Amino acid sequence: MNEEITKIIDCLKEGLQEDPSTIVFGKLNDGFAGIHEEADSLKLGKYYDLLQLTNGARCGDIDLWSYSELERNQYVLSDMQDEEESWLSIGQILYEPLLMNRFDGNVYKLDEDGTTMNGFGELDFFMQNVVFGSGYCKVIPDSEQDDWFLFLKKKGIISD
Repeated sequence: MNEEITKIIDCLKEGLQEDPSTIVFGKLNDGFAGIHEEADSLKLGKYYDLLQLTNGARCGDIDLWSYSELERNQYVLSDMQDEEESWLSIGQILYEPLLMNRFDGNVYKLDEDGTTMNGFGELDFFMQNVVFGSGYCKVIPDSEQDDWFLFLKKKGIISD
């Protein structure tokens, strides 16, 4: 993860802790450092770096799996046949699977039909521009009134 994302996560963690009512729409867990040996078994790739900053997150309508949730959420890959080893299910957007290519770190949303993928770019780009940026509006309907989006604005992460 780049330094900018680390700063954003630290700022947002602080803001979420200041106001307990934010638990409804946002949660950035403490980072998880206990996966050094196990990282190879799940082939976490770039997701490993994110888990060290926040071990799972709820960012409005975007959920990112914690390390303990990863294994049980890989079932969404079962229909991908030959390509299953290339992918890691890392979360969901509005209950649609969020996948990361293990080899290049690019993030995709698997649509309802289970075959169409919408790409968001590399994990750092996705985090900075979609999860924590104005790109959130492009993937979440009616986001202008979304609590997470308003929180990002309030904390100065997104400008008006």
